[in-house]
Amino acid sequence: MKINFIYLRSKISTDQRFYDKEKNEFLAKLNINNDIVFAKDGMNVFFIETGGTEEEFREIYKDYKEPYYLLATNANNSLPASLEIASFLSKNNKKFVLIHGTPEEIHDELTSLNENKRLSQYSLNKDFKLLENKRYGVIGKPSNWLISSDVDYKKAKEKFGLELVDIEFEEFKNEIDNAKDIVSDVTFEHLLNEKVSREVLDGALKIYSALRSIIVKHDLDGITVRCFDLLGTYHNTSCLALAMLNKDGYIAACEGDIPAMLTMAVVREAFHKSSFQVNPSYVNVKDRYGYFAHCTLPLDMCLDYKFDTHFESGLGIGIVGRLNLGKVTIFKVGSSLDEFECYSGKISANLHKNNLCRTQVKVEFDEEISSLLSSPLGNHLLIVIGDLKEKILALLSK
Repeated sequence: MKINFIYLRSKISTDQRFYDKEKNEFLAKLNINNDIVFAKDGMNVFFIETGGTEEEFREIYKDYKEPYYLLATNANNSLPASLEIASFLSKNNKKFVLIHGTPEEIHDELTSLNENKRLSQYSLNKDFKLLENKRYGVIGKPSNWLISSDVDYKKAKEKFGLELVDIEFEEFKNEIDNAKDIVSDVTFEHLLNEKVSREVLDGALKIYSALRSIIVKHDLDGITVRCFDLLGTYHNTSCLALAMLNKDGYIAACEGDIPAMLTMAVVREAFHKSSFQVNPSYVNVKDRYGYFAHCTLPLDMCLDYKFDTHFESGLGIGIVGRLNLGKVTIFKVGSSLDEFECYSGKISANLHKNNLCRTQVKVEFDEEISSLLSSPLGNHLLIVIGDLKEKILALLSK
């Protein structure tokens, strides 16, 4: 068969040769039988090489016809980016097929393609008011790649009883620049290493101090931060700050993801638990398991943790956490605020792959999970310790 790949790759990383190598190795394995011809007149397939490519897809997708074939590998945040794109297409009533797995699995899917059908998620109870009178800050607007995660502020107020407060990124920067006294009940000097220096740690703690100041100043119950904008100005990340804030009892989400923040808030208010905002990095529908990863997680969810750099940029601090094995719930409220997804499973392993975000777990599911790929609600999910699915359904569903 003939395929025309449209390659989409993030420009954040300076090591583009690494991505070239990964792509070439993948294509070689994909076409090991030499039965695929890469040609401009072939079937258009969007090869989502990395995360951070969602906005680029939105800029060019109208130049191509439906259905939109999205190829997601199991590395470099390819799958979470593809899930955000798929969710965006679904919201716009566009047909798509998400092709994901190992090169061998993708080869088989490409040679026997069927159009995807959207499966229904759980409907959210219209009278749900658990977050009545809560205030959550959106610092710097959602990241550009969250093309399917916009939320109607008025609807959020009507449906949840909460208020979303926009906070300019410049205000955040001013707080960082003027941060002085850094108060924390945790010391991190023993975690410094050849990648993370004292200077980097001090910068990360200033970001933590700045976020706490904003929370107090605006009387907030939590925040979500357009955190990637810190990389250019401060060569640092908010990964440690968010990990600490969640441990402190606040809601702290990354990438300006409002639905993720609201999902975390529901978990905190209903079950008094922290939750781990993750990228689905690999999903095996047949065997019902997946790999989930991110560079920050609440410190109170870790058995232990250490420091590395942020995965995509190689800058700042990323948290390498080790989680307890056992029952978990995977949960996410959609940006429409009308539906949510919820699965039960267990963490069966902590992973250590070099092509994923720093904290990584393998989750084995108790149920069929094809809807993770066929009807995603964006590129992030939340992992909560414990089997809470039935309680969540009783609380939220109509």
